[in-house]
Amino acid sequence: MILYKYYGFEAGKKALKSSNLGFRKPKNFNDPFELSFLSNSGGPHSKQAELKSILDDLRNTVAILSLTRAPSNPLMWAHYGQEHSGFVVGYDVSDSFLSSDEYNLIPVSAGDVVYTSTKSPHILDPDMMNRIQNIFMSGMGELQRIRDTETLSLARKIFLTKHASWVYEEEVRVVKILDSLFEESTAFQNDERRSQYSLTEEESPGHLIEQIPGLSIFNFQVPIKEVYLGLRNSLSDEPEKIELPKEAKLYKFEMDERSWELRPAQIS
Repeated sequence: MILYKYYGFEAGKKALKSSNLGFRKPKNFNDPFELSFLSNSGGPHSKQAELKSILDDLRNTVAILSLTRAPSNPLMWAHYGQEHSGFVVGYDVSDSFLSSDEYNLIPVSAGDVVYTSTKSPHILDPDMMNRIQNIFMSGMGELQRIRDTETLSLARKIFLTKHASWVYEEEVRVVKILDSLFEESTAFQNDERRSQYSLTEEESPGHLIEQIPGLSIFNFQVPIKEVYLGLRNSLSDEPEKIELPKEAKLYKFEMDERSWELRPAQIS
């Protein structure tokens, strides 16, 4: 299966060169409502406080990859493709890095975002709190804690529910943990499908800061199968300058004068 990611011009060139994917902490997403599926919950004050604490921790301990099924969406190009001057990259998502329960809290096969206009009320009874605590422990490294049907269903709702205004994105997510409390960090990072790094710069001598807050780039190389150039991409007429991965097909978009659609034309 191929899924797609939109990039600006410079970020797209780097993505093509590395074949790496970046995951970001939910607290740094552009939607402040991330992980708020349970915010309309009732129960004792102590349970509501515990829920808030758990969700705040999860926003800072898991990382999410956002992909889409739609490489030709004009609104997505405007928002995430640097106003049509960037790239869309189509990734083969079949490897266990993105598809297995071993490496993902929520794998790509279960990552379709659900869009809704309402927030249903929930009661924080003992069974609900037990499932929430198991999801928290999964985020800390015990991935097997969410494998029962009810807990997995709740985890998907927490990580994959967004307001209906975002439906145009046709988003598919992969949710990963960045470290584990139950495994040595060195052993965790030595796994080629878990190792990751952040982009940093020196703010002052000996003090590094993240260039893009909350972004973790995983070292595993994901096969690239398709590359699309935006309508305003400056390399559209010079495709030979693009570092195209082996076996990847290259397309450029053109306006369909008879509709409001973008039409891909294969270059190579």
